[in-house]
Amino acid sequence: MIHKLKAKIDQKGYSFSEDLWREIQQHGKERKINRNEVLIDFGSHYEHVYFIAQGSFMTSMISESGDKRAVWFHLDELFEMATCLDSFFLKEPTKYEIKALEDSIVLQFHKAKVDLWVQQYPAFNRLYLSDIVRDFIAVNELRAFRLANPPREFLTYLDTHYPLIKERISSKNMAHFLGVTPEWYSKMKKKMES
Repeated sequence: MIHKLKAKIDQKGYSFSEDLWREIQQHGKERKINRNEVLIDFGSHYEHVYFIAQGSFMTSMISESGDKRAVWFHLDELFEMATCLDSFFLKEPTKYEIKALEDSIVLQFHKAKVDLWVQQYPAFNRLYLSDIVRDFIAVNELRAFRLANPPREFLTYLDTHYPLIKERISSKNMAHFLGVTPEWYSKMKKKMES
């Protein structure tokens, strides 16, 4: 699966040295994750980041009332780096769970190695920082649009800017993410398609 990571990085216009690619290959652990398998569990201390080579994942959080609520999606084609930021950066027990929505393959990297590559390889540092900033901006925009608009307008926004999310994520999980019933979501989807 390193070839998929290399293709993504090449596509973004970054050129990594042979030494760095050897390091990535040596320290990237390929993992197969079955559908509905939890990759990162609530309350765990987790210091890994995952490149999603194949598949999709849902990030959930426990609400004040104790309900599990979908808050984000990661796909092999969109937002393909997954981790629980609170645990990864702050070394706190995570408030999130990341679970596979389909049979998936990930490359797992430990934070200590990622931090070392950021220091040792300028090209990796540029990619790392630009990807973090780009994804933070995209996530912030998506969440802000979701909070500021009713579900129908948010779905229109997704259709325009992130059609892969609606194409790849099941109606049940989309309804969960929007905080609506699956029946409401199905009716709205039909109205929007006609």
